[in-house]
Amino acid sequence: MNKTVIIALIAVVAIAAAGIGTYTGLFFGKNQNLPSGNITNTDITTFKAIEGPVETIDGKPVIRMFSTTWCPHCVWIKETYDRVAKEYADAGKIVAYHWELDTGDDTLTAEAETSVPASEQAVFTKFNPQNSIPTFVFGGKYYRIGNGFEQEDNLEKEEAEFRAVIEELIREAGSQ
Repeated sequence: MNKTVIIALIAVVAIAAAGIGTYTGLFFGKNQNLPSGNITNTDITTFKAIEGPVETIDGKPVIRMFSTTWCPHCVWIKETYDRVAKEYADAGKIVAYHWELDTGDDTLTAEAETSVPASEQAVFTKFNPQNSIPTFVFGGKYYRIGNGFEQEDNLEKEEAEFRAVIEELIREAGSQ
């Protein structure tokens, strides 16, 4: 192969890798528009934080997952997120959503919604202007783009971190 063809192939591979990262959440993107906050809880390792109060509804922190039905990374984490979110929501400690962006459904409700409300779409866009998935927004304060422990295939660590963030939010919301 000549040098021009090799350079073109390298460029195509680089563009494809960047596109995969953008659309599947393989790479953790930085959101330059959000003011960074400190995370003091050492059990929270893959989430980022922003400054400000915890978002609540009726005094309960609000957590969200944004995904699609076709994303393998979303499918990998779905059951774990849904189970933990339902447990805390059923106990009356949080308000939880899991928006499937391609169907518009909140998988945590019995109803089959057909569109994501504009207010929820705005949250997704605020924390992830690249619109990659999965995206987690906990309490409007802690967020993560992509899975934290998928490369290790460790759903137990994912669950432990979800619980750590939720417990931190409950603590913070109680002191607001």
